Amino acid sequence: KEKHLQNKIKILQQRLKRRDTKIKSLKSLIINIKKNVPSSDKVTMMLEEQFGGLPLALFLHERKAKTAKKKGTRYNTEMKEFAKTLYFYSPKAYKYVRTLFLLPHHSTIRSWMSTMKCEPGFLEGVFIFLKHEVSKNTWLQDCSLVYDSMSIRKQLIWESDTGKYIGNVEIGFGESSELATEVLVIMIVSLTKQFKCPVGFFYVNKIDSSILSTLVSTAIIKLHEIGIKVWNVTCDGASANVQCFKKLGCNFDINSLNTKFTVQNSLEVYATFDACHMLKLARSALADKRFFQSDNGDIKWSYLCSLNTFQNNLGLKFANKLTAQHINYRNSVMKVKLAAQTLSSGVADAIEYLCQKGESSFQNSEETVYFIRQIDRLFDILNSRIPFSKGYKSPIHPGNINTIKSVFTDTTNYLKTLKFNGIPLILSGRKMFLIGFIVTMTSTLEIAYELLGRSQSPLKYILTYKMSQDHLELFFGCIRSRGGSNNNPNCSQFKKTLRQLLFTKNITVESGNCSNFVAPGGDALDFRSEKRCIIKSDENLDETEIDNYLDILSSIQLIEYTNEILDYIAGYIVKNICKKVVCPYCIDLLVKSDLTDHSYVKDANFTSFVNRGKLKIVSSGVSLIIQELEKSFQAVVVINKKLHNNVKQNIVMLAKKNILNKSTLFFFPNSHPITVDIGSPSHEYSLFTALSQSFVNIRMRHYAKEINSKQVFKNKSSLRQKLTKLILFNNI
Repeated sequence: KEKHLQNKIKILQQRLKRRDTKIKSLKSLIINIKKNVPSSDKVTMMLEEQFGGLPLALFLHERKAKTAKKKGTRYNTEMKEFAKTLYFYSPKAYKYVRTLFLLPHHSTIRSWMSTMKCEPGFLEGVFIFLKHEVSKNTWLQDCSLVYDSMSIRKQLIWESDTGKYIGNVEIGFGESSELATEVLVIMIVSLTKQFKCPVGFFYVNKIDSSILSTLVSTAIIKLHEIGIKVWNVTCDGASANVQCFKKLGCNFDINSLNTKFTVQNSLEVYATFDACHMLKLARSALADKRFFQSDNGDIKWSYLCSLNTFQNNLGLKFANKLTAQHINYRNSVMKVKLAAQTLSSGVADAIEYLCQKGESSFQNSEETVYFIRQIDRLFDILNSRIPFSKGYKSPIHPGNINTIKSVFTDTTNYLKTLKFNGIPLILSGRKMFLIGFIVTMTSTLEIAYELLGRSQSPLKYILTYKMSQDHLELFFGCIRSRGGSNNNPNCSQFKKTLRQLLFTKNITVESGNCSNFVAPGGDALDFRSEKRCIIKSDENLDETEIDNYLDILSSIQLIEYTNEILDYIAGYIVKNICKKVVCPYCIDLLVKSDLTDHSYVKDANFTSFVNRGKLKIVSSGVSLIIQELEKSFQAVVVINKKLHNNVKQNIVMLAKKNILNKSTLFFFPNSHPITVDIGSPSHEYSLFTALSQSFVNIRMRHYAKEINSKQVFKNKSSLRQKLTKLILFNNI
């Protein structure tokens, strides 16, 4: 209790010191302004030197508005962009902010956007803009063309401003009385810069491949006329899209593959399929068929089901994201994240490791592991998005293009060998993911050789993510988010939202279907500008309750797999703590680079197995602390079901008391040469506190997810997304 009071006094003293320092700095700032900046012009100059962008624009605009007439207000580019973006996100929020700042009326914003016509077809205003931009910026000359359809509400609407009905099919080939159920959007994406722009949209109802091929070729020609070279056309694996490519001149027969087509006898363009959609098709094909056959063995979905069951029984995961939602994915079949996490290297590592450990449910799983690794590696290459990434996630550049060519060749040959019931999978009804991957690999490699090896302005690297459909999916997400609760717009709402997006560049959507050495001498941890972690006092905890938990603790034994996973989690925690530790001796207590420290190496086997060079192998002291925390968690939460009052404090206090009964230095060796001030916690105690806080938070979150999966979702994926998609796809 005395130690807690000393800590509380120290915290209050530090708080007073920070307050006095802040008051002193604010007073000196005010004195300096009064003394050195007597005029408003100098204040403006000083602000321009210290600030910029929107904060400065808001300040100068408000200052100018005080002297200007209300009806004569003019808005600069920053203010217009701010007003349009805020109004797009929330008209209600805009109405409130307008009471605080002088902003244009919403009718003024609509009048700004009404200057551009936005009717179904190719957007002439956009082509004029692109022609102007491409004359100034060479980076716009190389682009990818992406198209996809978005379901909309089936509805006939009278537009009084245009004097006509809208909502019927409109594709530029005469009028139709058929109501539209989808809107087809064609978009370009720059291969070298962060730029994307829709160039046309059409109201359709299950568009025919002949019309689709005409629209695609027309878009390519119109873009070529203004100086933009389209290198590839990307779409998903729908049958209409496959037939569209065939009508344009492609041949997807695996023995005479041709992924290139020609427009106007001179414009060569490559066909590519969206890697995310192909990944979902691969996952679904394996789950539905239950097994594939290769030349070396069987690829079975049952191994993934067994891994999920094994991890559920264990209560922890072998460094992967696999859950019941991934196995029973039907309600969330559109989620790319689920497919990517299912066919991931983490799942492959876990299955392979358990196979090597002799678990009967995972024997003969080598070919399944190989298949998962092949798909995971291929997806990484076809989805590279960061220029500085390493390994297979790196962009294609002259230094690795031959390696990638070799990988593509091996993967193509492997995919061709897959069979189902003795029939080649590429000849079956589930062949689309094979054809899609093979076509995309072939086209991507050809495009890379041309762009990296051309004589004029060759590219330094190519990000394959630029050729994906994600850009259009995120655009659709922005369209749907505009309506708030109404995420299913009709034709009129889509058109008006599209026009707003064309005028606004800062709209984003979060999801769619992206230490200096400090000399030691004080505290072991320096949290710097990060959020301060103030641990609540445990003086109100019931000691009798803690003693009862201690009796339970003695009967809890952790199995080998649990200890191995705990060491992996501990490595993650230690990696984060090391970023904040300023004491080199404490770092030695947390991590030992010398692997001979691991005489207990059987508990570090899994971490070593999945380590690619960047994982932390923790010291024996850290390993024992985390194991004691896990036992305390099981005693308090799992066995006694205590989920509310003082849960975290009980776990930490129980572990601390049990550890101190065994070691006064928290299992750390007595080799720390730095002494601390009287009343201050030891470095060992500070390390225990940091480890316990991080681990308990991680463990509690994971436990909550497991309970939700079992009790709320009944080990199935949520119905919410399925029902939402059914509403959207039924156009209601």
